[in-house]
Amino acid sequence: MAERRAFAQKISRTVAAEVRKQIAGQYGGSPQLLKNLSVGGNAASNAIPLTEAVEPVDFEEYLITHPPLIESGPLRDLIEFPPDDIEVLYTPRECRTLGQAVPEEGENDPHVRDCVRSYTEDWAVVNRKYHKLGTAFNPNTLDKQKERQRGLPKQVFESDELPDHSSYQDDQDDLKRRSMSIDDTPRGSWACSIFDLKNSQPDALLPHLLDRVPNEEIDHHNEDQRKSNRHRELFALHPALDEEEPIERHCVPDVPKEHFGQRLLVKCLSLKFEIEIEPIFASLALYDVKEKKKISENFYFDLNSEQTKFMLRPHIPSAAISTLARSAVFSITYPSQDVFLVIKLEKVLQQGDIGECAEPYMVFKESDAAKNKEKLEKLRSQSEQFCQRLGRYRMPFAWTAIHLMNIVNSAGSLERDTELEMGLSERKGSWSERRNSSIVGRRSLERTTSGDESCSLTSFRPATLTVTNFFKQEGDRLSDEDLYKFLADMRRPSSVLRRLRPITAQLKIDISPAPENPHYCLTPDLLQVKPYPDSRVRPTKEILEFPARDIYVPNTTYRNLLHVNPQSLNFANRQGSARNITVKVQFMNGEDPSNAMPVIFGKSSCAEYSKEAYTAVVYHNRSPDFHDEVKIKLPASLTDHHHILFTFYHVSCQQKQNTPLETPVGYTWIPMLQNGRLRTGHFCLPVSLEKPPQSYSVLSPDVPLPGMKWVDNHRGVFNVEVVAASAIHTQDQYLDKFFALVHALDEHMFPVRIGDMRIMENNLEAELKSSIAALNSAQLEPVVRFLHLLLDKLVLLMVRPPVIAGQIGTLCPPTYIISESSQKKISLSHIYILDPNSPSPGQCLRLGLGGSVHYATMARSAVRPSSLNLNRSRSLSNSNPDISGTPTSPDDEVRSIIGSKGLDRSNSWVHTMGCKSAPWGTSPGSSSDAKQAMERSGNRMSSHTESASFLQTLTGRLPTKKLFHEELALQWVVSSGSVREGALQQAWFFFELMVKSIIHHLYFTDRLQSPRKNRFPERFMDDITALVSTIAGDIVSRCIYLIENTVKTLILMFGLHKKVISVVHNLLSSHDSDPRYADPEVKARVALLYLPLIGIVMETLPQLYDFTESHNQWGRPGGPGTEEQEAEGNSMISQTVAMAIAGTSVPQMSRPSSFLLNTQATRQHGSFSAESSRSLLICLLWVLKNADEMVLQKWFTDLSVSQLSRLLDLLYLCVSCFEYKRSPSGSAFGSQENLRWRKDMTHWRQTSEKMDKTRAELEHEAIIDGNLATEANLIILDTLEIIVQTVSVTESKESILGGVLKVLLHSMACNQSALYLQHCFATQRALVSKFPELLFEEETEQCADLCLRLLRNCSSSISTIRAHASASLYLLMRQNFEIGNNFARVKMQVTMSLSSLVGTSQNFNEEFLRRSLKTILTYAEEDLELRETTFPDQVQDLVFNLHMILSDTVKMKEHQEDPEMLIDLMYRIAKGYQTSPDLRLTWLQNMAGKHSERNNHAEAAQCLVHSAALVAEYLSMLEDRKYLPVGCVTFQNISSNVLEESAVSDDVVSPDEEGICSGKYFTEAGLVGLLEQAAASFSMAGLYEAVNEVYKVLIPVHEANRDAKKLATIHGKLQEAFGKIVHQNGKRMFGTYFRVGFYGSKFGDLDEQEFVYKEPAITKLAEISHRLESFYGERFGEDQVEVIKDSNPVDKCKLDPNKAFIQITYVEPYFDTYEMKDRITYFDKNYNLRRFVYCTPFTLDGRAHGDLHEQFKRKTNLTTSHAFPYIKTRINIIHKEEIISTPIEVAIEDMQKKTQELAFATHQDPSDAKMLQMVLQGSVGTTVNQGPLEVAQVFLSEIPSDPKLYRHHNKLRLCFKDFTKRCEDALRKNKSLIGPDQKEYQRELERNYHRLKEALQPLINRKIPQLYKPVLQVNSHRDSFSRMSLRKLDV
Repeated sequence: MAERRAFAQKISRTVAAEVRKQIAGQYGGSPQLLKNLSVGGNAASNAIPLTEAVEPVDFEEYLITHPPLIESGPLRDLIEFPPDDIEVLYTPRECRTLGQAVPEEGENDPHVRDCVRSYTEDWAVVNRKYHKLGTAFNPNTLDKQKERQRGLPKQVFESDELPDHSSYQDDQDDLKRRSMSIDDTPRGSWACSIFDLKNSQPDALLPHLLDRVPNEEIDHHNEDQRKSNRHRELFALHPALDEEEPIERHCVPDVPKEHFGQRLLVKCLSLKFEIEIEPIFASLALYDVKEKKKISENFYFDLNSEQTKFMLRPHIPSAAISTLARSAVFSITYPSQDVFLVIKLEKVLQQGDIGECAEPYMVFKESDAAKNKEKLEKLRSQSEQFCQRLGRYRMPFAWTAIHLMNIVNSAGSLERDTELEMGLSERKGSWSERRNSSIVGRRSLERTTSGDESCSLTSFRPATLTVTNFFKQEGDRLSDEDLYKFLADMRRPSSVLRRLRPITAQLKIDISPAPENPHYCLTPDLLQVKPYPDSRVRPTKEILEFPARDIYVPNTTYRNLLHVNPQSLNFANRQGSARNITVKVQFMNGEDPSNAMPVIFGKSSCAEYSKEAYTAVVYHNRSPDFHDEVKIKLPASLTDHHHILFTFYHVSCQQKQNTPLETPVGYTWIPMLQNGRLRTGHFCLPVSLEKPPQSYSVLSPDVPLPGMKWVDNHRGVFNVEVVAASAIHTQDQYLDKFFALVHALDEHMFPVRIGDMRIMENNLEAELKSSIAALNSAQLEPVVRFLHLLLDKLVLLMVRPPVIAGQIGTLCPPTYIISESSQKKISLSHIYILDPNSPSPGQCLRLGLGGSVHYATMARSAVRPSSLNLNRSRSLSNSNPDISGTPTSPDDEVRSIIGSKGLDRSNSWVHTMGCKSAPWGTSPGSSSDAKQAMERSGNRMSSHTESASFLQTLTGRLPTKKLFHEELALQWVVSSGSVREGALQQAWFFFELMVKSIIHHLYFTDRLQSPRKNRFPERFMDDITALVSTIAGDIVSRCIYLIENTVKTLILMFGLHKKVISVVHNLLSSHDSDPRYADPEVKARVALLYLPLIGIVMETLPQLYDFTESHNQWGRPGGPGTEEQEAEGNSMISQTVAMAIAGTSVPQMSRPSSFLLNTQATRQHGSFSAESSRSLLICLLWVLKNADEMVLQKWFTDLSVSQLSRLLDLLYLCVSCFEYKRSPSGSAFGSQENLRWRKDMTHWRQTSEKMDKTRAELEHEAIIDGNLATEANLIILDTLEIIVQTVSVTESKESILGGVLKVLLHSMACNQSALYLQHCFATQRALVSKFPELLFEEETEQCADLCLRLLRNCSSSISTIRAHASASLYLLMRQNFEIGNNFARVKMQVTMSLSSLVGTSQNFNEEFLRRSLKTILTYAEEDLELRETTFPDQVQDLVFNLHMILSDTVKMKEHQEDPEMLIDLMYRIAKGYQTSPDLRLTWLQNMAGKHSERNNHAEAAQCLVHSAALVAEYLSMLEDRKYLPVGCVTFQNISSNVLEESAVSDDVVSPDEEGICSGKYFTEAGLVGLLEQAAASFSMAGLYEAVNEVYKVLIPVHEANRDAKKLATIHGKLQEAFGKIVHQNGKRMFGTYFRVGFYGSKFGDLDEQEFVYKEPAITKLAEISHRLESFYGERFGEDQVEVIKDSNPVDKCKLDPNKAFIQITYVEPYFDTYEMKDRITYFDKNYNLRRFVYCTPFTLDGRAHGDLHEQFKRKTNLTTSHAFPYIKTRINIIHKEEIISTPIEVAIEDMQKKTQELAFATHQDPSDAKMLQMVLQGSVGTTVNQGPLEVAQVFLSEIPSDPKLYRHHNKLRLCFKDFTKRCEDALRKNKSLIGPDQKEYQRELERNYHRLKEALQPLINRKIPQLYKPVLQVNSHRDSFSRMSLRKLDV
């Protein structure tokens, strides 16, 4: 049809195609495109609206009009379509059995014929050669990753290199034993230092470093070096995306095959009873207690000896080999904790009930065989008689059960290696790297058991069980219901069964996972499974599974079995003798007895098939239950005469005259067909007393036949269940009707009988339509089982409309047929599109459905995909019946859910948008069927095909020939309404169908090679164009609508982000591994396509996860702190020593400024997760790595300065993102202590997560991570080089180069490999060489950073890193010198950097740095150009100075474990830098860092206050600003120690000198930053009053700057601080203080030194004592250290000179009386402390304690050199004063203390009755030794003879007066507080008090008359107390 149809003409064909052509025509065109992407600018005005449907370029036409200019080669191949892409192959159908499973009696019935063909014919496979390279078929999976990662070099990281501990440790031990003098000059010995340095070895010098080479040449050389030996595939180093969230998956599926669950091999080895007198028969079956279902058929076996079997010879002439099996393979699709293996035993029927017959087995013991020989012989002869007479009948005997999961679990899971081996033997799906076995059951199990791994049957060790106890069967408890009760009971500890008397026996069985291909195996149909080498060997039987729940797997093999289970019979109301009842079951094909068919499977040791089966007899029971199972092989074609006949017999157990063996007592039957359908299910049948009449078989026994007698008035008395396992009978009425009608059409046989209806030809069409519509109501499980056939018939109806009554039927447009059958849950299965192998071009597709395979759904996510909300009934379109359904295939929804063709369709736009019934990502009430099916369903689209040659028989009378794809496209295009809606939801499925059909059409018509225009009619082309256009438009408009209107935009956006990023990641990962693009030129061309990605990622920068946050100042976790904090923290803190306070090894740079621009709002809005950000950044790096450099340069040239800055920010982020994060294999923190407090730190978490990985895996991961980090950073370095080349000629180069340097420095700060660092240093040297003024004049702070980074690397343990870092440092100094003839700045920066490094780095090694310094000296000596200048001498001076700092480091190393000593040393070093403010500041910072590490926040705060005072001191010299602090004086309210920072000495440097006070701290902002940190530290220390003092200094600064925001923050913090003071009143605790004295020459300079130590609050004496004793014990040897237990003065002469002695005493702050006026609060009494006191009791004769009259007390007052808290935690004692109190003075103090305690307890608010009573008891209790009364009696009973003591006597008397008054007050108070229960106690206290008062009365009232003489002046002896004390001063 030449002219275009109307609807096709309406489609716009201009805009999009033209745009595409323009873009395709430009080479790169990148910046223009980037501008359109509006990176920082406005979008292009003529942008295409998103809602416009974009039409794809006609590729062939474009190639014809634009022939490629490229010559043949890889690039030409990239453009051209491969000619050999498609091939159609024929694959024979694999048959697992030796013989094909086909019906024996031929294929008369058309339905049987169709079924059998669909199970036996070969596949035609469409093979698309290059598909497998696409993202859909070729995900970057774990296995592929490992393949691509082979041969990676191990990158060397310093963090992974462990130093040689042995020698190092020896040095350390040696150092520890040396004298620990810190009183050498703090700077060490200059001469010694020089000597050490001159004798050390330099590293290798870099060749040609000092040559003058043009910059271009250097760049060229660096680039060559960088580009050599690079890893080609970036994505091979990046972890694959999570398999659980596929983006797009087309899996080449396995050929559909028979379903098996997890398979279990059970071997029965032996069964032995105490006595062996008769044959015993056994059966095994699996039962699921929870589901109350038998989940396997019976496996019959017997383990009887030949002799015992011989007893049954008359009844069993010969046993078929198939019935001798003793091992079975069970299949369990749904393993659970509720599965039991039940073993039932039967024996030959004999007289007596089961109990009687079992008695001998319970009574006799094997050991007593000789004793009971006669009895046993008698029993044996009885058994022989019964066997001969009743050998064909059985009776129940015993049973037992094995809880399967107990066996599996106790056998234990296999080790990892074995498990892998098992995994390989599993049938694999195409995702070979699956972690679980690929059997559908295993997967579904994981979900049905809530991830209970113990239910896996594929990986346990084989177990041999010996079952010793059997339970006797009880005749009245044979039903399955009884069995389930018993099994449930078995799991309980107090099992009823345990109380039963068991039958002892020994049954040995082996249980193991079944091997993949066991030999000598028979299927349930008794077909031999390959391999079957010898037919004479005892076989293993596969046991048919009856799954606990539906399994949605299509039939692939012919099977037609019937299981008949008689359940119960009720003959209670039947007259006559009918007690020992058996049921004979026969399958009849007529009514004559000879019509019984030999189709009943034999049990054990019998014939393979028999004509009848008997149930077991329960002795003397008129209403028996049965537990038998009769298995029947159904004929393929059934007729109305086929039926099951049940004959009931009474068996005469006793042999009597004229009594027949069996007497028929009833008959009943089940016709096999009813209205042409197989009858299955539960039946309750009436039983006839007489033989049924003629022609009974076509009627049901429910029909009351005339003249027949029935048991119990024709009521149902016999319960039986019939279960079919059939690949012929659908057992679903809707399917049966549909197939019957279609076969009637095929065979042209009318009228058709369906049920009670006769359908004539004229109304067949209407019936067919209604039957298709009714398919929607069919059960899901049979629909899936017969899906091959169903789809076959549906497609056939579409492309070959039937001829009905001479007319072509109009019922069959695809939209009607397929949609009707598909609108239900069918789709939960997984479809295989099967193509025909018939050469006829007009053939239709044949569809089929495959076996269980891996699924790629969101199965693990909590949210179900919306498509699970399956609608059972959708209204049909009211329009034209021809298009009244949705054009979806029976598989539609399933495939959408399962995403068998990928794009995880369950959440794809196509699907979700169209699903009106559920919002994004949710599913209300999906049915459990659907969920289960979902969980079990696979998801692969297959290209296996089946023959459809039977259709050829129809072609003769079919007038029309339609092509499936053409018909489908036409119907789809003209559809509307709900039809179109449904089609859109499953659009991808229909396109797949079309593609398959098209391929076949082209293949069979040999048109695959012809141009596209010639392949198809134009009409079809128009349909396709219209279809693509409308569907694309539809989808886009829905997306836009949803984004604009949904309430859940944020959630949606997040979901979208992840998907979009994953799509790009998937694509690039696929390109990366595609062998067609391996050529770098081709890869560069592919990368060009993705250039816009750079712009897109730059735009999303604010949303990306902030990987640099882990580096921010105070080690805050990377959460969003207040925006304020971040901004302040980053802008105020100097990088020179940044993070020194936090104590990290390398100070980290602040975040690039543009990152700080992100307000919280934008970050909250659509932030990406770390995972998504990482994926996006790796994509960006891939583009940067592979794109052509010239193109990138052109691109960067067109970017604005702000855009380039943003790009640099992005690269900065990339550096952090791909940093190598592994820690050394030891502890993540080296020797740091308090690890248990660091659980929140990431390394801790990482190590715990890694525990389950093997060492080899961890090492492999480390290699991959190392290579990824190296490659990522090298790509960033390449990009930086391109940027430098781009901007070096522009005006804006300064700002951009600063950014480049920032990224470079950041990368140096991260954990990098040696390989990267040497390239990085080369680039840095080139950069400094090209732009020296950049570093020394503009980016001065960066210069400081660079010095720090270089020095850090100069101390690296890896020689190559040291060599390059030394070279860089030397050249830096050289260039600085050349610019200005002195290099004061670099000298200062290097010195500060080293100080910072030494003070903060944990693993700093001075030996390596010494080598680097020697290397620098060597360069200076060899530098001929500058030999005549002062430069070499200046370098030497600098190096020697640096070496001095190193010497300090050695000492610090020595004291690394001794925090006090370490801080003392740092303090000394800082003091040594009194004249160098920058360096002093650095060391103060270092000390702050150390204190912070140890949680000494008060000391850290003091260090910061000292730093701030130092800065203020020099700022006041530099700038005269009123609001700034004048200098140290301003800070003395914060700490009296701070005055030591004042710059008043003669050697003060001028702050104007070059390089002095140049750090960022010596600015107003620096001062503010320090003070804010100080306030934060004070707050952490709980010193809130000090916070106020700090802010008093800060507030004027902010007020002067009118910074309301800062002021608001400060006042907020102040409010918080004062609030805490109020809330914590009475609960605050500061330090505890101890005097520590060191005695002994071992201590070196510490000998005879005394300190006051400040320890954390509530530190007990024992704790500090233990700490110091342990520490010094470790240093000197435990036997060498002793702690002096008392506080007496130490006489060194009496001490052992070879030992070290430590004396530790608890001290308290001491205040004079006048001080107490000012020290009111708890804070006042614990801050600015310089004086301490401790008391020592003694007697004159040397004892510590004596009687009251001889007890003296020594009070020792100590004064320290500085006030606590200070910048150290221990301070020297500089003054000591002792006061000795006489016994009476001691007594006065004690009484005053008691009186104060009473007063406090009495007036306490709120009152504390317990406390009050405790104090009272101690005061007035009679039992108190040395209590108040005794004190009074000793000191007040007589007036002292010495007048000097009169005052004391009087004072004590007055104390007692006060004391008794307080006691009275306390008693009164107590009386008001007590309850009735304590009244007696109160009375007792009062009595005691009165006694005390009476005893004291005479003593208190005796005054010393001399004191009251009026002559004496009252005030003349006011100070007698202190003057009369014995005072000793010790200065």
